[in-house]
Amino acid sequence: MNQTTIKSSCMLNQGIGLHSGQKTALYFHPAPEDHGIVFFRSDKDVHIPATYQYALPSTLCTTIQEQGVKVSTIEHLLSVCNGLGIDNLLIELDAEEVPILDGSGIEFYQVLKKAGIRQLSSPKKVIHINKPISYQKDDITIYATPSNQSDFTFSIDFDHEQIGQQEYSFVLTENNYLEEIVEAKTFGFRKDYDKYKQQGLIKGGDETCAIILNEKGDFDNPEVLTWLNEPNLHKILDQIGDFYLANNLRIKGSIFSHKSGHSSHLAFIHYMMDECADKYSIIEDH
Repeated sequence: MNQTTIKSSCMLNQGIGLHSGQKTALYFHPAPEDHGIVFFRSDKDVHIPATYQYALPSTLCTTIQEQGVKVSTIEHLLSVCNGLGIDNLLIELDAEEVPILDGSGIEFYQVLKKAGIRQLSSPKKVIHINKPISYQKDDITIYATPSNQSDFTFSIDFDHEQIGQQEYSFVLTENNYLEEIVEAKTFGFRKDYDKYKQQGLIKGGDETCAIILNEKGDFDNPEVLTWLNEPNLHKILDQIGDFYLANNLRIKGSIFSHKSGHSSHLAFIHYMMDECADKYSIIEDH
């Protein structure tokens, strides 16, 4: 199996940043072997690799930075790259934030899939988990164990009647990703939504791009739901994106997570890549 990129350049020209409210267009360009997923801020003339070495800890979104220049809210787009198995891509934009669109990954998926996927000449590589790797902070747990496939089990626990305690298991293949994960929208609580709005945050957010959970234990906007367990599915979508920060290599192993988020995903990747080199191998994918 060889590395991939897209067949031709394409664009996504309608979108607003969730936190900034700023309109921006995305231009996707084919890239050569071993290029990885790289963002290009054309307004600053700065390239930023979408890897953990350039990532900043954040609870609300995934952000990368180089020379003081940032690109934020990359997790859904990065998730789609992982889901489609795209190894190499240049993503051009002239603003700090990737647009939120409908709060899922489906529009990124559609534009990249339409551009087509092209195989390159160099072999694809993956991170193969050889020994268990565990991370724990407070009540957050993430661990990876050996497996011949990439699979995720995500456990959530919220004090809300429509969510509560849930767990979902998912095997990462392109078909499964399309059918089970890519359309899962982000979610939030009404009290947080109102607070962030008052603070001048989530300027580009509204009730069409996120599932809103109210104080009464209900969905405020059930019409945007695709699945009743969509918040759990979206946590997996986010994690698939955040874990691609591991040098844009898919992790071949079983990942279990409980109550984790962007910051703990990044902490786990840092720990795995930098401190557990004896517990994984980077190998050619067959």
